[in-house]
Amino acid sequence: MKRWILAALPAVAAAGCEITFDDPDLQVRQFSEDELKAPPGESEVKSAIVGDVRERRMLLTKLDEGRATIPPEIRLDNFGLEATRARDGKRLVRVILREDPADRVDPTVETAFWDNEVTAYYYHYEGGHPHRDVWFGPLRINMARKTTPP
Repeated sequence: MKRWILAALPAVAAAGCEITFDDPDLQVRQFSEDELKAPPGESEVKSAIVGDVRERRMLLTKLDEGRATIPPEIRLDNFGLEATRARDGKRLVRVILREDPADRVDPTVETAFWDNEVTAYYYHYEGGHPHRDVWFGPLRINMARKTTPP
């Protein structure tokens, strides 16, 4: 009889309680599960591109290695303000990294065109002293979560 009671006691105790572990990000930062699993947004993509251009690849120090022509994978429309993929015409997201005022001496404009499907961007640097018009890309960024189209 004692053995039955000892065997039944853990079974009854285990049936009444569930062991759950809470993610600390959910409590401390007040995120929901959906927000943690959501794809990166526009600001996260821009941050990833800025970090890649400035810190990881340091493209400003490699301007001599870039090409002077637009990459054959993209087409520019509307005076260079919009870009599409050459193979299927899908629109790329334009991210402005730096844009000096036009009245400044030797203004610089740094732009990236983001492609959601291949998680890569095309970097364009124009201006400075001496004046340069340089393209890099496609430059891939590995995102932890899949991006969504805009």
